[in-house]
Amino acid sequence: MDVVPQPRPAEARIERSVLEVMDHLVALLDETCQDFEGVQRVVGENMAASPLSDQDVQVLQKLDSATQTVEAVSTILKNLITSGGQCVGQSLDVAALSRGVKLSHVVQVLQNGIEAEPECHSGEV
Repeated sequence: MDVVPQPRPAEARIERSVLEVMDHLVALLDETCQDFEGVQRVVGENMAASPLSDQDVQVLQKLDSATQTVEAVSTILKNLITSGGQCVGQSLDVAALSRGVKLSHVVQVLQNGIEAEPECHSGEV
């Protein structure tokens, strides 16, 4: 897991509008949902070769539930964006929003959108 380094005090403050932040989060959720669906597809294709225990099936059901949850949250955020909430024009401090977030990729997406490619480190899965 790629852990977010602590911000340096001299770093420039990055602000994004509420709309931009929500849009970036929707893109991240959509990408994550596609990843989950890919994992489910691979597992499904390999289940024929090796039957799963009841416990393994329960774990896979949690993966399916997580996939559906991510998709639902993304849909809610999309609906919120299109409804044009009152705070959409306000700017938000990305550092404050990302406080406590442990994945640097998520922080990068908040700052720059989904185009921010996560750094791949040798040996990471």
